[in-house]
Amino acid sequence: MTRKEAREAGFIIIFEYKFQPIAADSLLELYYTYRSDVTEQKDYLENLVRTTLTNLSAIDALIEKHATGWSLSRLSAVSLAALRVGICELLYDASIPDSIAINEAVQLAKDYETEKAAAFVNGILASVSKEPRS
Repeated sequence: MTRKEAREAGFIIIFEYKFQPIAADSLLELYYTYRSDVTEQKDYLENLVRTTLTNLSAIDALIEKHATGWSLSRLSAVSLAALRVGICELLYDASIPDSIAINEAVQLAKDYETEKAAAFVNGILASVSKEPRS
């Protein structure tokens, strides 16, 4: 499994969380039941899922702050998952350049939704990336 595939797996797990809000370890276990090819990027995948869910309140607050006129409930599950993964990588994984985190999240929105959704995700993540970080 490549890093890109692991990111997509993390996106799928975070997407699932919206409909089945259970512990990160339970979501990962469920994913591994159907996908046994996670070896090389297992640490990355588990870190992405755990970090996203651990920091979900802060991540969602940033989405609401930058998605002017939109509440989380109005966002599609795909856009929300892409934003959550993108913001997690922007804020909590210094090894990933901002441009990569943004481009990969935008590509997920394109692949699973529409160009319009991808543009929305791009705008929010670009705005978040400009905020000062501690």
